[in-house]
Amino acid sequence: MPIELTSLYGSEYIGAFCLATDRYALIPRDANEKFQRILEENLRVPAYRVNVGTSPIIGILAAGNSHGLLLPFFTLPEELEQLKRDLGVEVAVLQSIKTALGNMILANDKAAIVHNDFTRDEVKVIEDVLDVEVVKGSLGGISLVGSVAVTNNRGALLHPLTSDEEVEWVSQVLKVRADVGTVMMGSHFLRVAMVLNSNGALIAPTTTGPELARIEQVLFLS
Repeated sequence: MPIELTSLYGSEYIGAFCLATDRYALIPRDANEKFQRILEENLRVPAYRVNVGTSPIIGILAAGNSHGLLLPFFTLPEELEQLKRDLGVEVAVLQSIKTALGNMILANDKAAIVHNDFTRDEVKVIEDVLDVEVVKGSLGGISLVGSVAVTNNRGALLHPLTSDEEVEWVSQVLKVRADVGTVMMGSHFLRVAMVLNSNGALIAPTTTGPELARIEQVLFLS
């Protein structure tokens, strides 16, 4: 099935631990084999085991798309080399004091929306590595755009305080249909509750039926 309800380490916050694109997925080194199997079957991409700076919270610390992957400055050399070897895409460390890249970057294979505080040089690195247009912005007054929205190459789901004008703006920037929704019985923090690409999604189990229907509709996961 394109959508599967699951957890990792007994936690619903699977999006904090994992990252997925239409080309690859990243999971913590010690994730159980059942979780890896479910992810690969539903998202239809290979999952690679890695930590970032020895931490399992890959989804918070890293950001990527099918073209590339960005990592925080404290990524260990052996982790960087492993990812360069395994993924076959551009992999780079963003030399910035900003380290929660997954929370600060919302990207698909067409464009990216990033936190307003990124410098011009940092934006240039993001553009080069992800090979997309990069635009600064916020959603409903929240600058951590990667934490309150998710996107694939078919749609973008945004937290419910996003205005109609911002929804239209996101749609134009990312070149996909965009709309609002929630997870886990009303949570606005969409990213930590989901791991997704254009083929499918793993979602926190407390997400309700109406929320799942909305996710399926907006992200075309049917």
